[in-house]
Amino acid sequence: MIKIFGYVRESTVQQAFFGYNIEEQKRVITEYCKYHYQDYDLEIFTEMGKSARSLNRPELQNLLDTVKKAKADKVVFHSLDRLTRDIKDLYMLIEFFDKNKIELVSVMESLDLSTAIGRSHVFNSGVYAQLESERTSERTIRAYKQAIVEGKYPFPRSPLGYDKIDKRLYPTKDTKQLEIINFIFDSISKNTLNYVEVSEEIKRRYDYWMKDDTVRDIVLNKVYIGVMDYRGIVNEEYCEPLISKEVFEKANKNCKIKKKSHWRANYVFKNKVVCSNCEQPMVQTSAKGRFKKIYSYYKCPNCGKLASEDRLVERSRVELQKITNDYFKDGSGIDEKKKRIEKLKSSQKKLVESAKKEVIDIDTFYDVFIHYDEEINELQKQIDQIKLKINPFESLSTSFKNEIVNKYVKELQVVFTPKSYHCKVVFL
Repeated sequence: MIKIFGYVRESTVQQAFFGYNIEEQKRVITEYCKYHYQDYDLEIFTEMGKSARSLNRPELQNLLDTVKKAKADKVVFHSLDRLTRDIKDLYMLIEFFDKNKIELVSVMESLDLSTAIGRSHVFNSGVYAQLESERTSERTIRAYKQAIVEGKYPFPRSPLGYDKIDKRLYPTKDTKQLEIINFIFDSISKNTLNYVEVSEEIKRRYDYWMKDDTVRDIVLNKVYIGVMDYRGIVNEEYCEPLISKEVFEKANKNCKIKKKSHWRANYVFKNKVVCSNCEQPMVQTSAKGRFKKIYSYYKCPNCGKLASEDRLVERSRVELQKITNDYFKDGSGIDEKKKRIEKLKSSQKKLVESAKKEVIDIDTFYDVFIHYDEEINELQKQIDQIKLKINPFESLSTSFKNEIVNKYVKELQVVFTPKSYHCKVVFL
């Protein structure tokens, strides 16, 4: 049987939410596989709301990681620009898949990587994809700059506290929004609350959902003192200010919260690894490698020695597969997962109602809704895997692996030797 991975992507959160093109991409890939192959297994990775200008995309990283473990034969995508728009990234991806002896297939462009001519066509297509992306970006930026010089607001959504009328910004008549803006700047300028606390207090006090990152963006936005500063274009009399310059400067001075990291390592044995030599719990740590892949480690705080997550999983493979089989055979967890799915769907409905009543900002709405959707899909996939009774531990998602480990494993003891280390699983 041929193992095939498909990859589909949409570039904006709005497109991902409404699914403008995702289903069409899936249909094209599915039809292509039906026409060209007879005995095959197709699994599609869906990337929502991510640009192709970077390889730092969750599902793409998941695909690259899964490709090596699952020993796929082919990776199929709708067109080259769905995979990447950067020629350097394209070269790295082709090198990666070639090293792993995996054929890349672009359905719409009929690209063949098995010959020198085919590779040259791929790189030419990549150059044009990157050129078109950069030209589009340049045209958009020029249009935005001109609009700002003319005092117009070119962006799709107006900032909280303002309404866009005839392409210009005016203070809103919604007193609730104005109160929220004043509360944010007052709290941050006086240093009485941090961004996370401000976000939580806004939800409690005004029944309005707002991410702490959004609070930070508001504090740094000069539009609230009537100034627009965009890529070197500064319009000092852009709109009516809502905040005094003194308060704005104090709030900016108190801008101490670091931006959230956009990458986190996942750990199968989280909080369960012990250094047998020192009899100390080992802490999780991580590092970034090629393609911005995250490598997970456990470190002993006493002796400083490291143990690789991947190596510990490999050396515990027999034990992990046994508890996985036990978990699947008794059908454990299906009812709980179904209840969780129903709860998530109910939460999505409430979220939509909150958005209609404008008690949640649009960025938070999209972020939370898609997060719920991803969790629902993951739970449904786990239910399907449980019904199959037996599945390789390596094929499971990290969250599912973690659930199984937490149910059966008490701790994982790591014994360091002068040249290496080995481990022992202690069951509950």
